[in-house]
Formats: sequence, structure tokens, C-alpha cells
Amino acid sequence: MDITIRQAELFLALVRTERVQSVAKEFFLTQSAVSTAIRRFEESVGVPLFDRAHKKITANSNGKTLAEELAPLVTQFQNVTSMFQKDYISGRLEIGASQTLADYLLPQVLYGFQVRHPKAQLSIWSGNSREVVHAVELGEVPVGFIEGEVPSRMLESTLMGSEELVVVSSDKEFAGAKSYTMDELLHYRWILRESGSGTREAFIHQLLEKAQKLNIFMELDHIESIKHVLRNPGTLSCLSQHSIIHELARGALYPVQVEDSFTRNLYQVIHPRQSSTLLMEAVSADISEAIVTASRSLTAL
Repeated sequence: MDITIRQAELFLALVRTERVQSVAKEFFLTQSAVSTAIRRFEESVGVPLFDRAHKKITANSNGKTLAEELAPLVTQFQNVTSMFQKDYISGRLEIGASQTLADYLLPQVLYGFQVRHPKAQLSIWSGNSREVVHAVELGEVPVGFIEGEVPSRMLESTLMGSEELVVVSSDKEFAGAKSYTMDELLHYRWILRESGSGTREAFIHQLLEKAQKLNIFMELDHIESIKHVLRNPGTLSCLSQHSIIHELARGALYPVQVEDSFTRNLYQVIHPRQSSTLLMEAVSADISEAIVTASRSLTAL
């Protein structure tokens, strides 16, 4: 008996959802039709692919192995059959993104994308750059967007753009007094992101040997927390332009003029075995354009 692409799609959907009802709803079929297709698929493969106990259907070791090998082939076939329908983009995609991108740039980009492509369903999994890289390595997310250099030899990376990192203070008089050397600022109370953050790693790396003298007074996991602590006198931080544009505009934070400049690159990372879908390519193109546009706009301020 021949295996059809639809049977393969139903099999992969059942592995993912573990519910015949969900698969039937997703493919606009009856539950009986889904069950029959899955049974015929198992007969064609020649081994049981699911454990059916207590009304729950879960892929057994055979099913998991087959799903892992079959998924990229089905994706490739779907890409080929839709290559003449590039204006019709649909499907689900979860992307990994480091915190600055996930909080300050990507939400509006993904919102605009879904307005133009209502059949697409996008979501963001966020962490620091190191965590996003790890998630992509493990296959927990198919693609990631990070700040700073890529701490992985396993992944393929694509440079998406770059941005300036800004030393900031809540003290307007101090910030505007003069242009400082970093040596003059090292003893202040620096409030930085946690280890693994792309912002922190880029800043520390560019300080070179001065980093050993930097007074890291506090480490926080969230940028908003850092901005709140910066209200205290004698505190400084180095943050992405994207994350402080509103605070600079309303006078809550001020850029400290420093003789040294700090920048970082922004990358897309993907596992070499990960299939690139039309949806993924379209989303990546929008993100790349947004990064370049935002960098130009901020440079002009």
C-alpha cells in the first residue's frame, strides 16, 4: 500500500498534538477519517507508531524516530508545491529572540506581518542570547535572533545588522557635563544584564582590560528593572538604543558622552539541519528590514 503525503501530514500532526480531535479540526476532517488514515499509514510502515493507553495517543519510539526523519521531507515537499504561491504565506512559526529584540523591536514587526498574512501564526520565545542559541541547538525553536557574537560552532549565523550601545544615567547634569573617558567612569555603580546577555557580553568585550576594573554593582535579568534602578544617584548602565528610546525622549534617562564607542552585531541563527520554510524566510526578511530601518532612524536622532 502506498503512503500519501496527506497521511504523512496527519501522522506528524498527531505526533505533535496527541489528539485525533485536534488533527481533525486542523485538517477539516472527521475524527473517523483521521483514525482510518493513521491506521493505514501504520500498516504501510509495518510497525506500531503510537501507544494507545487510557484514551491517550502518544508516539512510541518508532513513531518519534519516523517523525524526526519525515518532518523535513514533508516540509520540503510543501515548499516545492507552494513555490508558485509565494504571496500566500501561512502556518505556525515560533522564533527565539534575545530580550532586547523580543521586547522592543520584534512585536511590532510580527504584528505587521500577521496583518498582511492573516493565515500566519507567529510567537516569540525569549531569553538572553546564550539561552536562545542553546534553544536553537536543541531544536526547541527553529530559528533565533540574537544580539552580540554567536557562542556556538554548531549553528549557521547570518549578520542582520548592528546597533549602538549607549552609556546612560538618570542624572542630566552629570550626563551633559563633559565627554568622559571610561577610566573616569569605571568606579561608578554599574547596573548590567546577567551573564549570557548579548548587551553585557558586547560591552564587556569592548572594554578590553578595563573590564577587570569595572564596578559591577548589580546584575539584573530584565532591562526594565535596570531602568528603574538607574533612578538612584551614582548609577550607570550600557543599554541598546532600541530599549531606551522612549526614556531618552521624555528625559527619564540621558546619554553619557563617552570617548569610547560601543556597538554590537545582530544575528539570525539556525541549525544546519533545520529546513527553511517560506514562512521563515518571509519573517526573516521583515525582521532584517526592520533592524536596518531602526538603526538608520536611531542614528539620525
